[in-house]
Amino acid sequence: MNHAFKNRSEILFLYDCKWANPNGDPLDENKPRIDEETERCIVTDVRLKRTTRDEWQSWGEVLWVSGENVNPKERRKELGIERKEDALKLLDVRLFGAVIPMKDRADTSYTGPVQFRFGSSLHSVKVVYQQGTAAFTTRDAQQRSFREEYLVPYALICFYGIANENMAKITGASEEDMKKLLKGMWLGTKNLITRSKMEHNPRLLLRIVYKENGNWHIGELDSYLKLVTEVDEKSIRDVSQVSLDVTELLKILDQHRDRIEGIELKEDGRLKLLHNKERIELAHKLQQMGFRVEVLDLP
Repeated sequence: MNHAFKNRSEILFLYDCKWANPNGDPLDENKPRIDEETERCIVTDVRLKRTTRDEWQSWGEVLWVSGENVNPKERRKELGIERKEDALKLLDVRLFGAVIPMKDRADTSYTGPVQFRFGSSLHSVKVVYQQGTAAFTTRDAQQRSFREEYLVPYALICFYGIANENMAKITGASEEDMKKLLKGMWLGTKNLITRSKMEHNPRLLLRIVYKENGNWHIGELDSYLKLVTEVDEKSIRDVSQVSLDVTELLKILDQHRDRIEGIELKEDGRLKLLHNKERIELAHKLQQMGFRVEVLDLP
């Protein structure tokens, strides 16, 4: 049996998309979710978890939330879950938590050790409305109907999350589970090959692992990132038109280096990273600063 992970960690995950709907709102004509104040695109944590779960399922992993329409009672029977604790054999329950409805039991939930805030684009985006001809006619009609859709031409989206070692003691989430999480996020995003999600590309994955027994983390790491571009933010159409300034992020990491055990990361070569206005390769820069760095073996 794997042991629960003992180190708190923070996660930054950046990906971009082109001419896609990153996370439609079914209560608003399935339009992309937009922060009306900042005009930035929003993606819920539920969407990221669905992407990750889909990737896990492609590996043959059995999960509590399968994505199928099934009631909890049927799901418990299908998975042989007779006690709440039986659900901890499932990867998504150990990492994300779950509600496991049980008859005559008030305590039916697990809080997941891994929690993500809503993701947000690092820039304002433009929402484009498009119409097209549908494939079939409606009943009794001679002419094919029209379909309508809303797309975002480009968005560089950032997720921030925390892996809490205190909750891991309860669910049993292990370091091996965390490896599966990072791999599932990266590959799951790459494998989102649907009509509305075509060309989702993972760009940067960073996990800051803190020393044991610290019960502490820096927090809001995404606030230390700055997007740099020479064009109007809504006119961005490709990752080649942006750079990510990580100067402040490296500064805050350096300030707390004594609390940091190591840093795991995966970089995509197309996203330019800047430190004091100079382009850097992040793993190399962190190693120069004296951090123990593990480059994740992800395609």
